Amino acid sequence: MRRNHGGTVDRLLKTAVALVLVAVVAEACSVPVFRYALERWQADPYEVFVFHRGPLTAPQQGQVDRLTREGEAGKTFANVRVTTCDLDNEPDPDLLQLWKAQQTETTPWMVVHYPVASRNPTPVWKGPLEDSNITSLLGSPLRKTIADRLVKGHTAVWVLLESGDKAADDKAAATLTTRLAHLETNLKLPEISEEDIAQGLVLIDPEDLKVKFSLVRLSRKTVPEAMFVEMLLSSEEDLRQDKPLPMAFPIFGRGRALYALIGKGINNDTIDAAGTDLTGPCTCTVKEQNPGIDMLMPVAWDELVERLPEADKPLPPLVGLTGFGEEPATNQQGSATDKNDEPAETSSQPATPTDDPPAASAVPAVEETTPVAAGTTTSVSSNNFLLLPIILIAGVVLFGTWFVIGRKG
Repeated sequence: MRRNHGGTVDRLLKTAVALVLVAVVAEACSVPVFRYALERWQADPYEVFVFHRGPLTAPQQGQVDRLTREGEAGKTFANVRVTTCDLDNEPDPDLLQLWKAQQTETTPWMVVHYPVASRNPTPVWKGPLEDSNITSLLGSPLRKTIADRLVKGHTAVWVLLESGDKAADDKAAATLTTRLAHLETNLKLPEISEEDIAQGLVLIDPEDLKVKFSLVRLSRKTVPEAMFVEMLLSSEEDLRQDKPLPMAFPIFGRGRALYALIGKGINNDTIDAAGTDLTGPCTCTVKEQNPGIDMLMPVAWDELVERLPEADKPLPPLVGLTGFGEEPATNQQGSATDKNDEPAETSSQPATPTDDPPAASAVPAVEETTPVAAGTTTSVSSNNFLLLPIILIAGVVLFGTWFVIGRKG
């Protein structure tokens, strides 16, 4: 009797475990990472804190308003939100602590932080609240050029942040140019399954997907790009060095910098690895678990990214870079509907996505090099993503129960 009962439970548990494994496998997606990122991953909002004492003057309030959803940031779809803090009016304890870390008495004072989702506590920039600083934060010619190319289908735009050593910078540019051309010819995109196409997981004809990379050179001394340079340099802990080295950042999706290749790290192997990650199929992970960090870019991504008419349907969970995780992303532009992308007004937190791109020729002090192939990314439906950990936990519990009962039986 006991053995019969154990055999029945054994069979039921084995079946349940098998179903769990099938469900986990079903989470995979065949869309290239770079493409899914462009279509689905909403850019996370940067956090801007403005510290002041007493009421802001009319001009100062006007400067803050530029960063709100109703102001320039919202109208250009910049992924940023602003919070004001009156230091003379019972400031929030956390904001007061942030203010003390500034070690300044200058007000109004502006502090720019990376998106909360990046888990990067390093400030991007801090300084006086001035129109010129807000203008530099909200956009720049090079960021528009990058967005323009990504929307047109570039797999990634590689930014070579120059060190100032011409010989070293030229060598890095030559290595990138040659190897990216090689990848353009030799990288093969995954075949997108009919099921993924039917579910609307790619918004253009798969035949139109190409591997195409391009390279731009950026001097650290380019004034209109000063804020962009700071975003790149603070994106990882160890990028600021006594002796600057050339750095290469592949930017894909909706302005997401994958990671930095530095000095001798700019070589065929590391370039190949980045190219392979970006063009590989999606896996079941979350955006936040993937390497990379969003740049602040004023681009109306949802209006510019080409879509198929039947693509506006709920999406199953998707994953990002091969071997990494990805995060849920909504299918709507960060206008009023996306929580994370709405810009905010004083003492609250708003954000918005980015705006339209310019031509490469409009980029001052930025030198361009050969185009090369690239792809896009993936995203996840938040409701479906919640099922994955539940399924995995259930699988582990079922397997453990089966093992214990099996041994007792």
